[in-house]
Amino acid sequence: MTNLEKLKTLIPLYLLEQGAQQQIYNALALDFLLKLAVMADCHTGYTLPIGGVALLDNVISPEYVGYDIGCGMCYVELDLHVDDIFRTKKERVRFFNKIYEKIPVGFDSRKKGLFYYNFPNASGDKDLYKKVRDRLYVQLGTLGGGNHFIEIGQNRKHNVTITLHSGSRNMGHSIASYYMKASKLGDSDLPQGFLHLNGDLGQQYITDMNFALDYALANRKSMMEEILGLMGFNNKQADVIIREKMVNENHNHAIILENNQVLHRKGATPAEKGQIGIIPGNMRDGVYVTEGLGNEEYLCSSSHGAGRKLGRKQAKKQLDMHRFEKQMSNVVAKVEKSTLDESPDAYKKLSEVIKMQEDIVIKTIDHSEPIINVKG
Repeated sequence: MTNLEKLKTLIPLYLLEQGAQQQIYNALALDFLLKLAVMADCHTGYTLPIGGVALLDNVISPEYVGYDIGCGMCYVELDLHVDDIFRTKKERVRFFNKIYEKIPVGFDSRKKGLFYYNFPNASGDKDLYKKVRDRLYVQLGTLGGGNHFIEIGQNRKHNVTITLHSGSRNMGHSIASYYMKASKLGDSDLPQGFLHLNGDLGQQYITDMNFALDYALANRKSMMEEILGLMGFNNKQADVIIREKMVNENHNHAIILENNQVLHRKGATPAEKGQIGIIPGNMRDGVYVTEGLGNEEYLCSSSHGAGRKLGRKQAKKQLDMHRFEKQMSNVVAKVEKSTLDESPDAYKKLSEVIKMQEDIVIKTIDHSEPIINVKG
């Protein structure tokens, strides 16, 4: 099998920046890579491009999972018409402010931590244990920054929707950093960033990664409970909504398959047959709700967003603040220089990215437009 026979891509490679192309070719050169699928929102990442899905043989890669282990989306459609609770802009602004009062964003943590299970610390490293414990409880139920968001929207039926995008916070970053560094020394017969699946380090990473995956989901659930509470639902009602209505998917993970094959998704939404996925775009263009088609050629995956068109520094340098304000005129949001790198012009056009994969790996079943967007 030639290197290119291992590749399946939803976007022509010539449309990608040179950095992403090089990362794809680097992955294809690995002897233990069985298949690489490239999603429509692909752009340069850390080792593996964001929007890359890699199937490895008996090898697991902390670098291919990335720093924000378990980063993903939670989504709920409520049986509430948008006018039932958000009739006026004043009501939307009030709710927007309440979210910021209730949920720490950016680098902020909770003053009083929330309960969570103890970190297993499979490696036994004392420094890693301390780093994780220092943030484990106080960052549960917090949003973070960058492209993470809380969005209140309305779907095609004008029902209220809640979308959350967040991950495992500093705790997941600490786990990823430890194993990326350990991989330089641990399995010397493998390239840096890769571990033997059944080796000691590989098994330790799987234990700690799975803990971070569970934590990331608990983090999103905690914020969803807070939002539902602000909307007037009691704890029992919120629990039922989350259990029966909430869609959850994470797009940074590694899954152990049969025959010791390991599927890595780095910024890619699972799209198994019939699986519901959530694909966001930017602060203005909302989220698409999709159904997976189970296309094994593309490793049953789809894009996890629109994909960046400009880097953060480049966006803040090039984009126009006045244009950003006009673009966001219908959304209650933090529209200022600090979020200019998250403006619509910093991203590829979501509708075009969806079109590249429609009826190939997904079909669109709904779209939600934002009325409130919360950023770190």
